[in-house]
Amino acid sequence: MLAMALLASSLHAMPAQDDEQRFVATLQLGASPDVHYLDANGKPLGYAAFAQQLGTGRNYSTTADSKANAAMLRLRPPGTSTGTGRFSFGRGSMFPPFELPSSQGGTLHSSALRGRYTLVSFFFAECAPCIADVPVLNAFAKANGDMGFVAITYEDADTARAFVNDRGLRWPVLHDGQALIDTLGVNVYPTLILIDPAGRVAGAAVGMTMRDGQDKQLADLTGWVQQWKAARAAK
Repeated sequence: MLAMALLASSLHAMPAQDDEQRFVATLQLGASPDVHYLDANGKPLGYAAFAQQLGTGRNYSTTADSKANAAMLRLRPPGTSTGTGRFSFGRGSMFPPFELPSSQGGTLHSSALRGRYTLVSFFFAECAPCIADVPVLNAFAKANGDMGFVAITYEDADTARAFVNDRGLRWPVLHDGQALIDTLGVNVYPTLILIDPAGRVAGAAVGMTMRDGQDKQLADLTGWVQQWKAARAAK
């Protein structure tokens, strides 16, 4: 009886497993793919629950790193086909995998950021606070050469290059990042996220507000990053 029950359980599980394998194959990630599913609030979700929501007509965002064979999919709120819910990636959350074109040429993969802290700034060209923060971002990068720095926009290559040239941003700039932005739930700009050497979120400032004056702004940013690093080290 026990053997029959185990066999029945196994047969019941196999279609769901096969279904996920077929679904993951469409992502074209290669061997041993690492796929994570999130609900609309950015919380981890099993494939079965994710697939059930898809069956009701729900849409989702997808971001992936083909070199790492990794992807992250996030359900969009009911009735929407663009955007996602609020930002909800707390300390210790895995930063979504990505591969994005650089305004300097080539493609940057998220897996290339591993091994050191990386500060990521999300911006768009007409964002006044983003423009105002350029000098302090440049100053912080110059003072912290042991860290990595990446700025990401949902806009196209020409717009990203124009921003770099017109505003003097000296960070590597990635463009066409809407899928990553949707998966993270970034919808307020500017937003800063510190990624730790293991590829997890160490801290974030969503819609950050720094005090007037570059010296004070630099002190604010330096203080935030130090606090985020200390909190991550204390875990």
